[in-house]
Amino acid sequence: MKLLVPTAGPVPAAEKAEYVSKLARSLEAEMIVLHIVQDNNEEAGKEAFGIFEKQCNKDKIKIKTITKHGEITPTITKVAKAEDVDLIVMGASAGRVVAEWFAADILERSKVPVVIIPMGFEDLFD
Repeated sequence: MKLLVPTAGPVPAAEKAEYVSKLARSLEAEMIVLHIVQDNNEEAGKEAFGIFEKQCNKDKIKIKTITKHGEITPTITKVAKAEDVDLIVMGASAGRVVAEWFAADILERSKVPVVIIPMGFEDLFD
């Protein structure tokens, strides 16, 4: 099984990496982390990849990182198809209307199932 995990940078990666890694481990899945560059700044993606790689190494999860340039929704769906993923895992973001729109757009256009990690998911484990 393969999970596609789009990341917007180091802050969302730090918030979600452990959760997604544990999900991948429970599904015995490989994780493919995708960062889409829109402003020619690839540093945010590199930082996010480092966070995911550290967590995946800790949890013994196979990880692949991909950087692409392009529009968010079409790029996610193209990578999902090209990598033959089984599930897309995305995080919801409080107060970010644009992020919510992208999540809804992916849900509508994706040919594979999409899981949205809810805001405040950390509270679920208390």
